[in-house]
Amino acid sequence: MNEPFSGTEKEEFSEETAIRQMIDGITDCLASMTKEERLAWFRRSQYPYPLNFQKEIDSTVYTVNAHFNAAASESIQEKAERILLKL
Repeated sequence: MNEPFSGTEKEEFSEETAIRQMIDGITDCLASMTKEERLAWFRRSQYPYPLNFQKEIDSTVYTVNAHFNAAASESIQEKAERILLKL
């Protein structure tokens, strides 16, 4: 009898399910917090490194640059906080 998924597909499905469960857990946790607690969680969870950087790997220098709309009405932090306040 043929199985509907190969071993690799089963691993990918299992990993995707685990990721969705983690996201659901974080969402549930955030939903149970007050607005102030969500903002504090967000500030603690922010990526602490610059968005533009260079990294050398095996004598090759890779440059990563982030580009944002300079005319945007809010910063990425303001947008994230607005989204968190909606929960």
